[in-house]
Amino acid sequence: MEKLTGHWRRWALLGVLSAAALAALAVGCGGMMSAEGLGATPGGAQDIGLARELIEMGQVPRVDQFTVEGLYSEHDLTLAEAAPCDEPLCLGHALGLEVALDDDQRDLFVQLGLSTNVAAADFSRQPLNLGIVVDTSGSMTAYHDGVKQALHALVDVLNEDDRVALVVFEATARTIQSSTPASDLQTLHDAVDRLQTGGSTNMEAGMRLGYAEIAEHVDAEHLSRLIVFTDAMTNTGDTDAGSFNALTQAAAAIDIGFTFFGFGEYFDAEFIDSLAHLRGGNYRFVRAEDVKPIFEEELDYLVTPIAYDLRVQLEAAEGAQLLSVYGIPQAAEHFDGELFDVSTLFLSKRKGAIVLRFEGAELEALYQGARLGVGQASISYQTVDGEDKRATLDLSAALAALPGEGEVHYPDAAMQRTLAVTDMYLAMYAVCADYHGGGFDLEDAGARLDAAIAKLRAADELLEDDRLRREIALLEQLKLNLGLAPTE
Repeated sequence: MEKLTGHWRRWALLGVLSAAALAALAVGCGGMMSAEGLGATPGGAQDIGLARELIEMGQVPRVDQFTVEGLYSEHDLTLAEAAPCDEPLCLGHALGLEVALDDDQRDLFVQLGLSTNVAAADFSRQPLNLGIVVDTSGSMTAYHDGVKQALHALVDVLNEDDRVALVVFEATARTIQSSTPASDLQTLHDAVDRLQTGGSTNMEAGMRLGYAEIAEHVDAEHLSRLIVFTDAMTNTGDTDAGSFNALTQAAAAIDIGFTFFGFGEYFDAEFIDSLAHLRGGNYRFVRAEDVKPIFEEELDYLVTPIAYDLRVQLEAAEGAQLLSVYGIPQAAEHFDGELFDVSTLFLSKRKGAIVLRFEGAELEALYQGARLGVGQASISYQTVDGEDKRATLDLSAALAALPGEGEVHYPDAAMQRTLAVTDMYLAMYAVCADYHGGGFDLEDAGARLDAAIAKLRAADELLEDDRLRREIALLEQLKLNLGLAPTE
């Protein structure tokens, strides 16, 4: 493979092609995308917090410690030229051409944007029937004070019509506070103050008891959800993923969802990720300083599903070859080459995205009548009220002229941001996989990371996006951890 350094010298000369405007044409499910409405994100990982923690500590994360959907969920991946969405969930799209940082090949990328008809100003979540399950095993001792601070912050942001039960687990599980109205703040804060750590980790027992506490109060007026605070280093009781899958699926059958908040550098993200793709599931990695703003600004969205069982059947045009889908939890299980599905989508302050990657070497067959297209998508999902929704999406866009071989093209700054974030993930994945798996080439790693930084900077110059600057700083730190000089 040609070194990426060489490609990016060529890219700098070519620049970003902008003469041919690829219209985003954000066609929604029954309407167009809304800039004012809230967004939606798939369940599963909601951040790459563990990888960030490890990089800040001077380490190189493993590829099972971060996901592309987690990275996407941290960014507001809006679609340009967006019109209002009039359905609970809308999928729009935009097309771009990019030379990806994992193989140095030019491919065609289709961003599916996720939006809703829910206006932030009008949104008020349902009352919660909440079960808080806290890992108080010995491995959590270092994070004990942070967890207690998090729990106090959570209690403070609940509404009076919420109700909460508090369960702890170590070798066994026990109820510290049975389900109590959140209006009884002092009782709940006192229960948090009684937490102590010690013992092994029987997470299955804690979750089972937490579900039992919630099940007594399940009704149509409440959102029922289990929230687990843990490092996920389970070592007692049932420890296999199959047992946890069965437990969470049984709870989902009576409309109890689950959210994990992970703590500590040894958080088993791979294990939790194997659960959080299931119906009603998501997770975040947190540090003590992260928790208060998360609960104050995002809790209401994090616990609110907007759609279930999203299925997208791709009917590719002749000559269009789909290579990958980015942004769906546990893609190996939920994508078969033509069909992908997402168990749950949650409301979000940010617009979520799923990105399709098509072979981009030969585009002539896909370019007809001044349009570039890869086919159609048949979309179906179920609303939280049980209504089935269906729509089709024509995956094409206007293009005045077909770019030359190897040339990149972004229809607008918004798509440029999405592709820069995608390439950040591809570069990180390649570098971290090689570092931990053998065959590591320091020069190649530096070229990949420098290229990703250049793309993030180019997008930031257009958008002035603090989140892109945060990613630049992260990749610069990763370079230092690898022994590479800072980017000039």
